[in-house]
Amino acid sequence: MNGQKLNLIPGDICEIKIAIAGMGKMGSYHLNALQQLTAGAYEDYYKGNINEQLRKIRICGICDIMPSRLISFGTIRTFDNAENMLEQTNPDILIVTTPTNTHKDIALAGLNRSIHTFVEKPIVTSVAQLNELLSVAQDSGCRLLAGHIERYNPVSVKIVSLLKNTKPLIESYSFIRTQKRDIRVTDDIITDKVIHDLDLALCFFGTIKRIKIDDFKLVDGQAYEVKLSLEHQDGIKGSIFVSWLSGLQIKKRQVEIMQGGHKWKGDFVLKQLWVDGAEIKCQVEGMIKPSNNQIKDELVDFIASCIDSAPLQKIVPLLSIDEIIESTKWLEDISEAPRLYSRGFLRRRVNRFR
Repeated sequence: MNGQKLNLIPGDICEIKIAIAGMGKMGSYHLNALQQLTAGAYEDYYKGNINEQLRKIRICGICDIMPSRLISFGTIRTFDNAENMLEQTNPDILIVTTPTNTHKDIALAGLNRSIHTFVEKPIVTSVAQLNELLSVAQDSGCRLLAGHIERYNPVSVKIVSLLKNTKPLIESYSFIRTQKRDIRVTDDIITDKVIHDLDLALCFFGTIKRIKIDDFKLVDGQAYEVKLSLEHQDGIKGSIFVSWLSGLQIKKRQVEIMQGGHKWKGDFVLKQLWVDGAEIKCQVEGMIKPSNNQIKDELVDFIASCIDSAPLQKIVPLLSIDEIIESTKWLEDISEAPRLYSRGFLRRRVNRFR
């Protein structure tokens, strides 16, 4: 999207209208974050004149195909169809939090109307679909971004800060993400869970050279546990393990990094980081603090990027389109293997390399 001519929201506009498509779990989180912003709940690390612009936010509409999800929202207009919502409310920004298989069509509906569009992770699950969205965004001059909330976890921000400042020799790393499957989740475990740590691996350690699928377990023909090995361009090696087979509702979301004989351990749920057992405070001055609302922070960055204001255009979201493209390529690649197993190739060891 280099050289794109953007149709940004004028800095002197009276209100910034935002609509949400999808009022399930993530949609309710995004609505809560926006309501906090409309109530003036700003953080002291917000940059530029963004607070002045945040005061202009108006939630102009929400939609969902399930009527039960559209009850008790006061004066917010509700719709059962995204196209109708966009046509009648004409928002400046659209947030898409519907099931992943509907992302492309709803995002296209927004982009074709020159609406800046923020889509919960992953935007889509194939490179072809992503290229289509990027092409329309380019033509319409719109911002398009994925919501990867773990980028805004204070543990992630602190690790990135440490990696930039100390340039340590990383020997290896491992991500673990386990919990009992949430019945509200409609995506498979790769689309729902692997994508988080795949994105963090890119964020922390750079371009991925290859990924090997070491093992996974199926339940009723669907992957419920996956173990991956990764190698990056600079030689760093690591692993990702995700599982829905835990009998506990308690979430486990952790990373361990071996660096020059030292062991880093981050807990994304507790928002805590330790090096050799000693806690490292995750606050990064001017960027984040441990009590943050990750969704609110990523929305603030996206909103800032959509406004025609020199100070705000210096605010850069914590992930780039290039990183989204790379994670989508790997997501598509990884997603093929479990389907091969479910078609009867149960004894075949699958090693997929790009």
